[in-house]
Amino acid sequence: MGWINTGYARKKTLTITKGSTTNTYNITAAFSYGGTNYPALSDNEFAQMSNADYEARRTAFIGYVQSLHSGLATDCRDLTIGSVEYNTVVCPLSLEPSTPAS
Repeated sequence: MGWINTGYARKKTLTITKGSTTNTYNITAAFSYGGTNYPALSDNEFAQMSNADYEARRTAFIGYVQSLHSGLATDCRDLTIGSVEYNTVVCPLSLEPSTPAS
């Protein structure tokens, strides 16, 4: 199965600043959450994930990051904001209807 360019770019990093401490986490790095091990992904693997797989990994990633910072789930209730953006420069769409690659 191929993949389709939707014009949306997926952000890979999440930066948390609490007090004087700043930590940056990368969704493509390996992590474990909820009894599941998520392997490291290359940029191509990350870009070509199905939306369902991406959303499942993003949900687990947010849970993982929240588990590392006490009170983060209360301080920042929705860490999905800004995780994707419509970007015609990074993800240019042709004028022709998109078709999956073979």
